[in-house]
Amino acid sequence: MLVFRSVALGLLGAIAWLLATHASPVTRIQHERELVAVSGNAAVPTIIDVAPGLSATQIAQLVRLGPDERVTSVDDHAVTGNLDAGTVIGAPAGRRFLDLTIGRANSERRVLVLIH
Repeated sequence: MLVFRSVALGLLGAIAWLLATHASPVTRIQHERELVAVSGNAAVPTIIDVAPGLSATQIAQLVRLGPDERVTSVDDHAVTGNLDAGTVIGAPAGRRFLDLTIGRANSERRVLVLIH
């Protein structure tokens, strides 16, 4: 009986020591990171991958424009200004992609928005 008590107390002591020295689990939250592709070649488009269910306003916020840039065409259809571009981007639901041409004074670049 004395041996049984000694073993039981030893096991309880070991469990208490393990619980006391065990590190508590850490919850890690990984935030979204913005991926910006910079290329000297204007022929390489920037690709933005978005989840389904985003509104046209949220998609428009993902496309970053410089101070001297504006959207010149959407899906190879010319647009006259930002209001016209926003109307074309937000019009038909169920799109799979948007092909945007963004122009500057002396150059232009392409942005492909994949919606899936």
